[in-house]
Amino acid sequence: MTVLSSLRSAGGLLRALRQRVDQLTAMLERQRRSQAQVEAFSANVAHELRTPLATLITSTELTLREAGLTPGVSDRLGANLEELRRMQGIVGDMLFLSRAYGGQRARRARTESLAALAAEVAEYHEAALEEAGLSLRIEGEAAGDFDAGLLKRALSNLIANATRYATAGSVLRVGIEGVRSGQVRLWVANTGPVIAAQRLPRLFDRFMSGEAAAGDEHLGLGLSIVDAIARMHGGAPFARSDERETRIGLTLSGGMSGRAYTARRSPPSPAALPTPPILPPSVPP
Repeated sequence: MTVLSSLRSAGGLLRALRQRVDQLTAMLERQRRSQAQVEAFSANVAHELRTPLATLITSTELTLREAGLTPGVSDRLGANLEELRRMQGIVGDMLFLSRAYGGQRARRARTESLAALAAEVAEYHEAALEEAGLSLRIEGEAAGDFDAGLLKRALSNLIANATRYATAGSVLRVGIEGVRSGQVRLWVANTGPVIAAQRLPRLFDRFMSGEAAAGDEHLGLGLSIVDAIARMHGGAPFARSDERETRIGLTLSGGMSGRAYTARRSPPSPAALPTPPILPPSVPP
């Protein structure tokens, strides 16, 4: 009787456990479907907004070229045009995020030097670095199969974010590390205000940025795009912050560490600034 009772008790426990597992599976499936619907809705809204925004931008640009406009009218139209272009950038980023979280993967090609790629992106930010009184240093090297265009966009967002909060006169560090077989870590570090530990996991949420994390509301998708690009490469984003520095970056699969490489960049004089390379469009985080 004791054995039979034990078997019955075990059978009841297994049925209860199976019921809980089924409930959890159903809940996860509902969440997956809900997330898919949200992404589809965001993509549809972004797609529908692209054409009217492009029409408004073109119309405003043509109006600004007309003769006889008063300075006040020109200023208002110019301000409207700037805002329309900002909205166009946000819509483009929302469409990119919807596609990325919808399963779109990175288009990989051989990248021989992530340090050279980082140096190219750094040139684009030289004017902003000079204005903020900052210099930039690239540390480490790696190669692998990556989507170079997406990595430039992620790095550009990370450097712009670090530039915004770095202490004047300090050095931004761009780090490239081989973590383990097939994985590379890419990050940007700056000295500045410490981000509270409870806010770090939210940095990569949409319309949440380092500025919001520091206590000020700020519209931004830059770090969400970093998150998406990491996941498109089979990796994940990461962030840490303490009194020494704030470091934000992403891990990537498909890489291999290379020889040591260090490049130092200090802001040149304005006359010596090179023509910036063309990067994928991005909204500052």
